[in-house]
Amino acid sequence: MVRIKVIIPNAGMDRATLDDRERMLSAGVSETTRVSVDCIKEGPESVESSVDEILVGRQILKGVVQAQKESFDAVVIYCFSDPALHAARQLVDIPVIGPGETSLALAGSLGHKYSVITTLRENIPRMEMRMRERGKDKLCLVSIRSLDIPVICLREDAEHTQQRLMEVCTKVIQEDGAEMILLGCLGLAGYGFPVQERYSIPIIDPSFVSVGMAELLARLKMRHSRITFPRVDLLTAL
Repeated sequence: MVRIKVIIPNAGMDRATLDDRERMLSAGVSETTRVSVDCIKEGPESVESSVDEILVGRQILKGVVQAQKESFDAVVIYCFSDPALHAARQLVDIPVIGPGETSLALAGSLGHKYSVITTLRENIPRMEMRMRERGKDKLCLVSIRSLDIPVICLREDAEHTQQRLMEVCTKVIQEDGAEMILLGCLGLAGYGFPVQERYSIPIIDPSFVSVGMAELLARLKMRHSRITFPRVDLLTAL
């Protein structure tokens, strides 16, 4: 049995909400794989800026180290920004998955021109810089558009979020020329299916992509290169 730990870098989530995430994400893996979801103990309620990415880093690293101690087979850092991803890989000997990175890798196999849907307009410059940094030569970023809904509100009114997502996705397909769409926030998990059904283009949902990749690497007994990510033993500092 494969066991995957999902760490959400949002503080203050209650157990009922985390259990809902576990049930939802379990649909993206095989029946014999177990998904365990937890959030960070302290820090921002959501990652909406570069400052937030830094503030959640220490708590993420603690969670990743603890996951290895508890014999999990892989870890997912449940945020499209992939905060603390490279540092986490240097601390443990199990695969650590970044949803943003993994989604871009998958996109390279599904199309050429893509758009990213993010939460707030203020996030667009940060998101664009991140996409350029990760730049895939065979991928063309045609646009980044926002829903103008904060992360913590995405699931409060699912119908409104779904409607807004459909509106924005229609624009990036018809006006921007996107051939596929990346959901740039994991709070949008599951909302992309109606869009994909309507337009018959890939809607890449990092939530399910990341747990699927975690399961794959665990089953293949693969981990990240120790040449690329050399081991660092700073566990006592956490």
